[in-house]
Amino acid sequence: MKRGFLAWGGALVGLWLLAGAGGAPAAHADEAAAAAEPTVTAPTCSIKGTYPPSKNTKLFDASSGGNLIATLTGAYIPMTLSEIPFDPAAGRARLATSAGSGAMRLEGYVAPADISLFTTRDISVYGGHVWIASAQKVKLVKASLNSLTVEIPIGGTLNQSVRATAPCDAFVLAKGTVSPFEVPGNGRGYMTKKQKIELFDKPNGDVVLSLDMMEGAGQLFWSTEMKLGFVHVMSRSDLTIDAWARLRDLDPLKKGEMQDQYIPPTTQIAGAQLTFDKPPPLVRASKEIPIRAKRDDKAKTIGVIEADTEIYVLETVAGWTNVLPKHLGIVPPDDGGFWIPSSEVPK
Repeated sequence: MKRGFLAWGGALVGLWLLAGAGGAPAAHADEAAAAAEPTVTAPTCSIKGTYPPSKNTKLFDASSGGNLIATLTGAYIPMTLSEIPFDPAAGRARLATSAGSGAMRLEGYVAPADISLFTTRDISVYGGHVWIASAQKVKLVKASLNSLTVEIPIGGTLNQSVRATAPCDAFVLAKGTVSPFEVPGNGRGYMTKKQKIELFDKPNGDVVLSLDMMEGAGQLFWSTEMKLGFVHVMSRSDLTIDAWARLRDLDPLKKGEMQDQYIPPTTQIAGAQLTFDKPPPLVRASKEIPIRAKRDDKAKTIGVIEADTEIYVLETVAGWTNVLPKHLGIVPPDDGGFWIPSSEVPK
């Protein structure tokens, strides 16, 4: 199969039991009940977005085993993630390389860790006091029918992290805009002055979070209230905090000092880019066109080219034409291709 040269650059049943007159043995009934229990998220748990997956992410045609149907190159591509296994480290999630329209939509299964997950809103870690902030990249830890449990490292600490559980709609496959904390006009800044600091739900109350800061690092808080030797502290960066801290653990800043909130630096992801040394013809689909991994009418489809998608037209062999999406974020295995009937190639 002959293609243009690609160059890397830069930097998603019910179970019926039939029993005889004596009924099914208890052991068999238990096994059947266990088999009927779901092991992946519900169909309503569908997470979308456009973002670069990990470079060289493998897309398979089955949730375990199966055949490799594509490699994701690390370019920005639209994605929809679903059927997330309850144990993400032990299974694959379903991925469609489309967010709904205008894309080459391959449908297969990937390792969940290869797809970046972000929060769409603050999600609670401890009641009304500690949250993972919105627009934060999080690590998927486990899933249930309609919710996900995620983890995030706490910036500036000695390898500390927190976990939170939220409904599926609290997550997206694209990084949003960080919302800074709005400092009250009469707010005063406080910096932590000890390596270890405890945060409480109220003065002399229960500890909601203990921070073990790295040497030379500190946490900036804002406050407008003091009571019983405690300061009501608030901050917003990777975590949103609304709690109380001992005054003796803090260094108050001079009035008017550091009125701008500190936001941790972030790394901008450019995404990998592929280019042709001599681009082939580029066409736009006017209708959905089924894609196969093999030049065979009997081969199962692995996806479709959605209407209004731009594709490169490569070689034609025996009535079949090999194609690639314009963004080049998806490529076939070395021994495969994305084949459509030559009669379906857009003019």
